[in-house]
Amino acid sequence: MANKIIKYNLTGAGTIPTYIEDGGYYPKANSNASPQDWDLIGATVDGSSETGLGELANEAAVKSYLDTYTSEWTQPDGSGGTEAFDQDAAATHIWAKKTS
Repeated sequence: MANKIIKYNLTGAGTIPTYIEDGGYYPKANSNASPQDWDLIGATVDGSSETGLGELANEAAVKSYLDTYTSEWTQPDGSGGTEAFDQDAAATHIWAKKTS
């Protein structure tokens, strides 16, 4: 069986949907009321047909999506400072959660 990498929101009760195996990555604010006010990226459970807010079909699609809202993000640089967020590394990290 295979899983999918998708965009999703928390449920109306503020819980992670049952079809998400590993998620909560790279939140993007949206116009929904809390607790569904963030779009998140995650990996579905194996065999799930759920696509949430949309499937990210390959690593390039993950990067392209991240590029739409993370251009001003920073991350620790390992020496106590910060550096630009690495969308390529983030996309690789997420895509590694994909099973075939």
